[in-house]
Amino acid sequence: MQNLELKIDNYPSERALGYYNISDFSSNAAQKGEEAAESAAAFYASSGDKLGNFQNYKIADLGREILYTSQKEITIAYKPGPNIDFRA
Repeated sequence: MQNLELKIDNYPSERALGYYNISDFSSNAAQKGEEAAESAAAFYASSGDKLGNFQNYKIADLGREILYTSQKEITIAYKPGPNIDFRA
């Protein structure tokens, strides 16, 4: 009974819930920033192409597309529990 050892690492389950350490947080923030920049560039390029065809496409049409698009998403995923290491 004297050589029992129990190690519990909660970080995998905490990370799955969005609680990051400094390193993971900064890399996650950088990735989200890059994705936001790419998305904005694509949006502005697409909007410019649409507005370039001003005879068939009006600014009101673009406003309607932006305001009334509803994208809803539900994600169901497995969240890991802690890593438990028990040695006797």
